[in-house]
Amino acid sequence: MPKERLGIMSAEVTSKQKDPVAEVELLNGFVELEACCLSHELFSSLTVETPDEDCFSISLNGVTAFVLSQKLWSDPKRMALYVSRVHLPEFVMIGVGDADELQEFSKQFSLESFYSLMVPTHVRQVYTTIYALLLLKEKILHSESTRQHVQDTNESIKYVLRVSRELNGVRDTNKLLSLILMKAREITNADAGSIYVVKWEDYHSQKGSIQFKVTQNESVTLNLQEFEIPISNTSIVGNAVIHEESINIPDLYLLTQDPKKNPYGVQHDRSWDQKIGYQCRSMLSIPMFDISNRVIGVIQLINRKKKGIGILSGPNFEEQVDEFDDGSVEYAEIVAHQAGIALENALLTEEREDLFEGFVHASVTAIEQRDPTTSGHSHRVAKLTLESAKVLNYVQVGPYKDLTFSDDQLKEIEYASLLHDFGKLGVREEVLVKAKKLYPKEQELVLERFDHMASRYELEYANEVIEYLQNPDRFPPGFGLEALKASRDKKLNQLQDYLNFVIKSNEPTVLEQGGFEKLKDIANMTYQNVSKETRLLLTDQELKALSVSRGSLTREEFAEIQSHVTHTYEFLRKIPWGQTFANLPQIAAKHHEKLDGSGYPTAAFGAEIPVQSRLMTIADIFDALTAADRPYKKAVPLIKALDIIEMEVKAGKLDRELFKIFVESKVYETVIET
Repeated sequence: MPKERLGIMSAEVTSKQKDPVAEVELLNGFVELEACCLSHELFSSLTVETPDEDCFSISLNGVTAFVLSQKLWSDPKRMALYVSRVHLPEFVMIGVGDADELQEFSKQFSLESFYSLMVPTHVRQVYTTIYALLLLKEKILHSESTRQHVQDTNESIKYVLRVSRELNGVRDTNKLLSLILMKAREITNADAGSIYVVKWEDYHSQKGSIQFKVTQNESVTLNLQEFEIPISNTSIVGNAVIHEESINIPDLYLLTQDPKKNPYGVQHDRSWDQKIGYQCRSMLSIPMFDISNRVIGVIQLINRKKKGIGILSGPNFEEQVDEFDDGSVEYAEIVAHQAGIALENALLTEEREDLFEGFVHASVTAIEQRDPTTSGHSHRVAKLTLESAKVLNYVQVGPYKDLTFSDDQLKEIEYASLLHDFGKLGVREEVLVKAKKLYPKEQELVLERFDHMASRYELEYANEVIEYLQNPDRFPPGFGLEALKASRDKKLNQLQDYLNFVIKSNEPTVLEQGGFEKLKDIANMTYQNVSKETRLLLTDQELKALSVSRGSLTREEFAEIQSHVTHTYEFLRKIPWGQTFANLPQIAAKHHEKLDGSGYPTAAFGAEIPVQSRLMTIADIFDALTAADRPYKKAVPLIKALDIIEMEVKAGKLDRELFKIFVESKVYETVIET
């Protein structure tokens, strides 16, 4: 059975009470929350009642928490009763709602008096939050100290709750660890501290390591690098992980030289203290737990300073430092509980980001493997688009002076740019990599037909020579072998001329004037196959392909290539990007749209095209023009490429201001050498 972390510690080494089984159950709304609190074994030690519709109460030792639904707290008349009671020490008011609803809740009610609980949430987090509130309110209610002490305690409670909100608002792991340590030091008045993160080999393994991540010291400046130690009972931190409990040592300097006589068999090495001119006296090591009640890290606090003490210095540290008392341990453990959940959320966010990152780059690899001729295109477009967006953040004049992209939006732009050609996975590979007007197999067949016709001409010539030599009288006077040879050479030369024109027409260049008529003449030529069947020299499909006026694609093939944008949108919208990247599919899918409605696939106009997509359009065209890795065309020089894009701007197809920023900031230098 897991152990409860909220009990008050002893001065030496604290122990833990048993806690009900903490199951990871997601509660999506007030109804599920109420049903859970009424029936779940976690709440069996508490008194849960339903005094009013859309409200239930949870009581512990004379303290009652009223949990209010959005339907209730948004009704001023019904809330009047609860508002009148909110300042009484025996009552706690908790509003329930999703993120948007709780924003409205915070506007209506002071968060100093009312508390909030966001859904969806987990059973464990609900229990921890409400139990902590009841415990702390009970402390106020039954306190025998002075009014000032009650006020101080109340402020500490408010501080703990503010800390909880702050911690849950940070998703950057390094920033979160620093914030956790700072808040734990503040609430205990600790001079220094460190945070360790536990890395288990896998979810079920008992093997792993402890990583030193963050340190803070108000009295001395330290510049320590991250390091790793094994999970073992040879260190205080290791013992906190193994025994899953807080370890409170009043004075490390009172430990004996014999580890066996010390709590947990630990020993303090003073050589490090002597090296930095500091003394680690009182120490509190508190494990942090994830939502499944597994140790995820350890907060280690050092030297709880006496009131009025600033910087610790001199040889008499013991006169400036107190041990961590029960109150400090209790508050630190509450912070550790909240920190554990916040840290797990941050680590899960980090894992999700790593997953997205890996998926995006794996997808780009898949795209480029299908079309090696455009290898590197997606990364270059992403770099150009992202850098343009960053520049846009600093623009102070013009139509975009008020536009700023957040870090999440910049990441969304990067991912959308990397995946803008993702839909090419839905385009036939032969169309995707088609470098000439005829597919390789088609070209091979055409060449074989020309060879066959040339062979027929040679065979006809040989038969005519034999016929002439055997029966010269059957030929007109003056007609000889030279005439037969000249006739053959004329046919072969014409055939070779046609073949050269076909080969020339097969290149993805502009078809010369009159070329279609000549191709049609060639296509109308016939030959007999081995079965004596008459066939055209070029099929209708081959004639159609060779007659393409520009490029290598027929109208149908070009439409198939264009369909990659639709495929991109359909693929990407099926991926659960979450609210952070909700616009990613739209951004990626509109990089071929033009401001005048001449783009595809939806012929969107002006305002219908996101700014992010407009930036990507410029980047995409620029790279298509300047890329040096296309085997079917030469790279366009920089100045000419910019001139071509400017023509599109003047034609009203591209955003003038964004192109101006693109040129003036010279973001193109990130992908090409000027």
